[in-house]
Amino acid sequence: MDPTAILKVIFQVASVIQETVKEVKANQKQCKRLAERIDAIILTLKSMNNQALQRPELQKSLDNYHTCIEQCLEFVTQFKDETSWFSKVFKNQNYKEKFEELNLQLTQYATDFNLSINLKQIFDPKLDENDQKTDLNTIQCKLDEIASLMAQKQDEQLRQCKGIEENIVQRLNSFKHHLQQNIMKRSDPHRAQGIIEEKHAFLHIPYYDLVPEERIGQGGFADVYRGRWLPLDDEVAIKVIRIQHLNENIREDFVKEISVMHRIHYDHILNIFGACVEPEKYALVVEYMSLGSLYDVLRRKTLELTWINRWSIASQMTKGINYLHKIPNPIIHRDIKSLNILMTENGKGFLVKVADFGLAKIRYETLRQSSLDHSVGTLPWKAPEVLKMGKHTEASDVYALGVVLWELGTGREPYEEADDATICAFVLRGDRLDIPTNIPHSFAEMISKAWAHEPQKRPTCQQLLSLMKEISLELDGNKKPKVRNHNL
Repeated sequence: MDPTAILKVIFQVASVIQETVKEVKANQKQCKRLAERIDAIILTLKSMNNQALQRPELQKSLDNYHTCIEQCLEFVTQFKDETSWFSKVFKNQNYKEKFEELNLQLTQYATDFNLSINLKQIFDPKLDENDQKTDLNTIQCKLDEIASLMAQKQDEQLRQCKGIEENIVQRLNSFKHHLQQNIMKRSDPHRAQGIIEEKHAFLHIPYYDLVPEERIGQGGFADVYRGRWLPLDDEVAIKVIRIQHLNENIREDFVKEISVMHRIHYDHILNIFGACVEPEKYALVVEYMSLGSLYDVLRRKTLELTWINRWSIASQMTKGINYLHKIPNPIIHRDIKSLNILMTENGKGFLVKVADFGLAKIRYETLRQSSLDHSVGTLPWKAPEVLKMGKHTEASDVYALGVVLWELGTGREPYEEADDATICAFVLRGDRLDIPTNIPHSFAEMISKAWAHEPQKRPTCQQLLSLMKEISLELDGNKKPKVRNHNL
């Protein structure tokens, strides 16, 4: 194509850019500035005489310039599209880097043309900086509109997803929060560094990507839902923490605790995929275990647990707790109970995982804000030294494990009809729950050792595992009691 023909096409593209810029819904200042610079170069090109147009090197420069402004047109058009401009802005806000890239190309091609215009004045970086700030401020003012449009788009894409319309307010707030965070990263370099560092600590999952479908559990400090993690279309458990506000120190502790949990990967520790950390919406996104907790399995009494099953369950949960105790920076669980031992079917047997570890500070803060007793729901598993206001230790974890082993062996709930005062007095005296005679002697012995009154007399989890290996399973025909048949 000869230079005259190329120029004609360039003029047409520039004209379309001018019209498009009038209709963009976001980044108006930067789009308008880009169009003005394209026009400034074109005005000079229009003044070229035929002799100048015949320069051999000009054709290549015109081809490059044509390609560049086609890219500019494609880029600004995305801010005009009624169905998608808001999602573009949500992801990249003012597109600072892309505008800088296109402006740099325009500068280079204008230099190649050797035009008699003041490029420094036209491409003044201060103008760009002001435009970027103005566009960011405009986006900030449109938070509600953008969040609403994002939620509507999500609704249209996921109409078949149960529960998507039931939490519209939370999703709107989530979209707004993440857009505000992204705007802050661009406008405040100091705050940006902190946001980036926190995001590297663990996978941050926006609440708008989570759809709680059914409440499957309620603990001392959180409600647990079976739900979906939309980007991966995965079934997950969503543990929504019942807390309204975290001060900066508690929030930092929460982030640290989650980052530690997120890095732990072991067969018998519940996988933590990530967390939602948004104002008034704090949640963990974890692996979904279809059978629920050991507590649920024992209460429902729909599964018949053989002693082979029970030894396997005992071994797996002990391995999980032992892993926490043996990692380089050991973790004391502090809340071992049958509700925190989760199960799913695995072939002909069961896969068992330990859950709810490592959240001591957020647990305390949640209970403090709710004015609940910190021991609610956990007292039957508390070691005597903890009841005396002592610290949680590996030994107190083993005591709690002993109570869970008793539950596993008997199918009963510990101290099911006793009040807190009675339980405390009973345990502090050195008394323990009766172990039925139909429980294998080796299993009963393991329970007794685990809940010994003196912490130093309790075995470690590693020693319990060694003991399990040494014990031959007592499986004669008369000792296969089903969970449903046990009575104290």
